This record gives sequence, structure tokens and C-alpha cells, in this order.
Amino acid sequence: MKSPVPIYDCHGHLGAHPDFPSVKHSAEEMIQVMDILNVEVLAITSTLACYSDCPRGNAEVAIAVRQYPARFCGYVTVNPNLEGEALRELDRWSYFHRPPLIKLHPDLHKYPVNGPKYRTVWDYANQTHAVVLVHTWESDANCGPLLLGPIAREFPQARILLGHSGVTWRGYEQSLEVANAAPNTFLDITGSQSHRTIIERAVAGIGAGRVLFGSDMPYLEAAMALGRILSARISDAEKEQILGKNFLRLLEEGCD
Repeated sequence: MKSPVPIYDCHGHLGAHPDFPSVKHSAEEMIQVMDILNVEVLAITSTLACYSDCPRGNAEVAIAVRQYPARFCGYVTVNPNLEGEALRELDRWSYFHRPPLIKLHPDLHKYPVNGPKYRTVWDYANQTHAVVLVHTWESDANCGPLLLGPIAREFPQARILLGHSGVTWRGYEQSLEVANAAPNTFLDITGSQSHRTIIERAVAGIGAGRVLFGSDMPYLEAAMALGRILSARISDAEKEQILGKNFLRLLEEGCD
């Protein structure tokens, strides 16, 4: 299966994952899959950074972005628990992309996304019009979608991607509730669960312009995510928006 239009994938990873020990995860191997599916650009975050070590993980992303600048965009992953580290990492890797791409993983970093230690990151994102990808899961105390509603309203210049859209059916419903109330929030369809008609419900609820394609490559099968969009009962124009145009627009907005 190959996309009829170039894909701009908002949600990918780089590096080994303890739950997927046999997955081929090098940049070169991922590009081979991208070429098969017509993924023009993949936005990546470091798995190491999500789990334990942001400085080393972001350095891994820097190598991939430097070697393949036309194929990868780099998220700067930040951990709020170490005082001052988040802003240091954002400054150190500010050249990854403009406007900045920021990744938050409140679940693995064991800190609520609306906690005070994240406030400097949200201030930074608001000032720079950053695109912020936040891992979400239904009703989770650290990363439930509903936690992002007040944040989106307080920091309206940050563009917030609800990573996985809460994963479950109820998580999607919570994400749609947030997105309906905050125009600077977007649904990322990446996820290990596939719900019949959920793409149609998302498009009907907030419009195709705020639904983004994500694969979770290399840990999840990108062709499955592509199939969800190509088989959805929405128009070809809406599919084209989701597969590429929406994320490309976010990548380009704010660039001088």
C-alpha cells in the first residue's frame, strides 16, 4: 500500500524500545519504509529521551536530522523533573526546526502535564508558536486529554498535538471535547487501537484540517495507520489534508 499523496508524519521515534526488541529502528531502515509508503517527512523524537535521558536522546535526533535533513524533523524532548534542563535543551537544539517542535511525555516522566514544573515550557511554546506533541491517554492523571484544555486556552499561541488522541474510544471523545473548545489543539491519530468510524467522527467534529496523520514508526506498523485514512468514509480532499497538508502547514507557519 502506498499513499497517493506525500505524507507528512507528525509522530515517529528514533532508537531502540524495550517493548519492541526486534524492530529495525535505524534512520536508514526507517527511510526504506518511508519510501515504500510515500512518507516524505517524519517528525521524530528520541525513545531514550522519552524514557530517561533527554540530553543524550536529543543528541541522537540531532545526528539523524543532520544526516537526512529532507526526511526528518526533530522534536526536542524535555523532562520537567530536572530544574533548568528543559529550557537548556530547548536552547541547545533550537536549530532543529523553526518554529520549534517540542515533545512532552508526562506518562514516562511521571509528572502531570499541567504541573508547575512544565510552566516554563508552555511559556516558551507560547512565545515561539511551537508545535507541542503531548503523549495522552484516556483519563490519565498525568496525561489525560482533558488536562490540555485549560493549558490550550492559557497558551493560545502554542499549537498542541494530542498525541494518540487519548488512544481509547473514550480518549478520542475526551480529545474531541478539548479540540472543540480550543482551536489551537489538533488530534494525532497515532495509536495501537483502531476504532471503527472514529476518523469520520473526528472529521465531523472538528474538521479535517485539525486531524493529523501519525504512525509511531518504527514501533507500530505505519501501513496500518495509512490504511485507516485511505479506508475512511471521508472525501479525497479531506484524506489529503490529514495525510500531509495539515502537518506541513504547522511546520511552515511562523517561519520567516
